[in-house]
Amino acid sequence: MTGSSCLITGGAGFIGCHLVRGLADVGWRVKVLDSFVPEEWAGRDPRAEYVAGNFSDRDLLQKILPGVDVLLHLASTTTPAMAYGRSAYDVETNLIGTLHLLEEALRQGVGRVVFPSSGGTVYGKVLRTPITEKHPTRPISSHGIIKLAIENYIQMLSHEKGLKYTIMRIANPYGPGQRPGASQGAVAVFAGKILNNEPVEIWGDGSVVRDFLYVGDLVQAVLAALRSKESVNQILNIGSGCGVSIRELLSVIEEVTGRRADVRFQPARNFDVPVNILSIKKARAKLGWQPETRLLEGVRDTVPWIEGFLSRR
Repeated sequence: MTGSSCLITGGAGFIGCHLVRGLADVGWRVKVLDSFVPEEWAGRDPRAEYVAGNFSDRDLLQKILPGVDVLLHLASTTTPAMAYGRSAYDVETNLIGTLHLLEEALRQGVGRVVFPSSGGTVYGKVLRTPITEKHPTRPISSHGIIKLAIENYIQMLSHEKGLKYTIMRIANPYGPGQRPGASQGAVAVFAGKILNNEPVEIWGDGSVVRDFLYVGDLVQAVLAALRSKESVNQILNIGSGCGVSIRELLSVIEEVTGRRADVRFQPARNFDVPVNILSIKKARAKLGWQPETRLLEGVRDTVPWIEGFLSRR
């Protein structure tokens, strides 16, 4: 579908910026809808059209959706931590807002939606690893519940209206552009704290295991999904295929920065699942894709960007 038009909600965010560049590089016409797109923002790609606004604004959507072939819905009003204790807000803004977006996309003739769901939260406490797409989905956080509900509504609209979709259950993405002051993203947060000589807070004892995916590999997975007919109406795990404990991750960041972390252990959070490692066997088969960036290499690419970001503040 190279040369087609796409709308990326949340396209001014960390993942969105990388996707804008990746899609524009291969000839896509890209529109970005985001609540934060100031004119002087250095992250603007001159090849993309940027629109400031909310993804649930029906009047705005009626103006920008005509002519769009593919909707990539990255935008979210909460992070997993932000959604904790705010379930009603999560439903009102993310779930209902996304339903308005999907319904309007259908009205305006958008033929396909790519939804980056949460491979880290929709499965809940896992029964076995690596986690395949057939694993039971029993999320224990509002974030995971909302992501799973959106997945189900997308599949319902496919059944009722013929909407084509690809749902990508993504692991924990990291890479250049991920801000160290954000409320999620362990690689960026930990590196930022270490470089600023600030304490690193770890929830629990550091034994929690996560699947960390380099953002460049994620972009290639999305591009592969858009090229592949086999990805249509599929749910695909997108991760590194490897598990790393928080303690191990911290050791890698210490190695790259050449500094020791001042670690402060905090009580474990009850919405954090103990282990999450995604099986990417299906993605390899359907997309002809696999991640290429090892954690050490990815952290080495990420830390200089964080150093530059901190020096500019």
